[in-house]
Amino acid sequence: MPHVTSLAPPPTRTDGRSLFIGGSWLTADAVYERFNPADLAQLTGTYALATPDHVRTAYDAAAAAFPGWAATPAPERANVLRRAADLLEARVDEATRRLTADMGKALRDARGEVLRSCAILRYFSGELLQPSGETYPSADPSTTLLTIEEPLGVVCAITPWNFPSAIPVWKLAPAIGFGNTVVWKPAEAASGSAVLLTEVLAAAGLPDGVLNLVTGKGSALSGALTGDPRLAALTFTGSGGVGTRLRQAVADRNVKVQLELGGKNPAVVLADADLEDAAVQIVRGAMLSTGQRCTATSRVYVERSAAPRLRELLRARVAELVVGDPFDEATDVGPLASAEQRDTVASYLKLARDEQVEVVVGGSVPDDGSCFVSPTVLAGVRPDSRLVCEEIFGPVLVLEEVDDFDAALAAANDTEFGLSSGLFTRDLGKAMAFVRRTQSGLVHVNRETAGVEPHVPFGGVKGSSSMAREQGKAARQFFTTTKTVYLRTT
Repeated sequence: MPHVTSLAPPPTRTDGRSLFIGGSWLTADAVYERFNPADLAQLTGTYALATPDHVRTAYDAAAAAFPGWAATPAPERANVLRRAADLLEARVDEATRRLTADMGKALRDARGEVLRSCAILRYFSGELLQPSGETYPSADPSTTLLTIEEPLGVVCAITPWNFPSAIPVWKLAPAIGFGNTVVWKPAEAASGSAVLLTEVLAAAGLPDGVLNLVTGKGSALSGALTGDPRLAALTFTGSGGVGTRLRQAVADRNVKVQLELGGKNPAVVLADADLEDAAVQIVRGAMLSTGQRCTATSRVYVERSAAPRLRELLRARVAELVVGDPFDEATDVGPLASAEQRDTVASYLKLARDEQVEVVVGGSVPDDGSCFVSPTVLAGVRPDSRLVCEEIFGPVLVLEEVDDFDAALAAANDTEFGLSSGLFTRDLGKAMAFVRRTQSGLVHVNRETAGVEPHVPFGGVKGSSSMAREQGKAARQFFTTTKTVYLRTT
């Protein structure tokens, strides 16, 4: 096991008061404990196990708060988001360490995520001041035609553990900013960060009931979260299976649905590419955040003439990564987020051994019970192997040789997913052909597949998304509804 120091913070919340409903912090009859993924003996927090009754109370509070919040002028709502960004930035060190304690993300990555959350809050505080609605010419000279954007009502946000700060913020900021109220269920592993973010938003001036936090097991709460008749919109990031069940639960009602369901993201490397830079970008995309990103690079298709050189560059880059205590600033790759996630990744590495694929680098899982695994590059994997087809959600990369650009593109598109893809080349024509023909919602040319910015749409195609985009102006479209007004003036 990598050396783990004693840099982890003390428990972040040990009183179980992690339900924030109607402006008050509450506990529950039952609690659950969370432990440092880098040292599973170290308690990092105790949180309330919400019940369906808590969820119903949260909907009561959100529904009661909605009329007043919806009527609040947009500049005032923008001020709340701006203050939240300032307050979160003032607590950046605490938020960083709490995020790392939640899911083991290396401190440098965690700090970047918290600062990105601040940027998202500031972006949406500005977006609220942009023009809203449109005017149209009318066939009737006495009529003025215009549209008005209005909030939807009560939004349910269900967020994952892999980005405990950024993903909640990119859902909550536009949902709240555009005048909705929210019932928020974070992943259990993200509870500490969820509590801190709720504290920040409440301190920024959110009225009671606008944001309601319920912690606990999703399986016990999903019926209450999706079944409430006051639910107007559902936004979810997580596994495809859970997302499908959530979508089915609201399919017979007029509920807007926004789902982001993962990826198996390819990178294509052509022989003319800058191979050294490609290796840097691919390793960043595949291994940082311990590979626990829906946009992580997981498959590489390289033209044969460039394959030996790229293979060696990838091997060397991965071997240089510092795997260890995520609270150490020198660490590149921390542990996986939980023992369950470690077991999942370990099962794929066992499959690689069973299928006798080549391990270019890595491939080991410590037998000491820790959550660390070695960043791994595999080669010689069958195209129909689960290693190629399934989202592993760990630091595992499959490298395959192909004959040419067309073969690489076909292999890249041969997946049920379609979130992000990348191409490395100096050929502008090939780059534009890839942009047009790749089956993914995000396309990166000479960049890692995992980078996103908050002011542009985010989402995938095929099994990766419900097609309702997140972030940027797409968030305005999802979290509002349009009212068309015929105004006769004479």
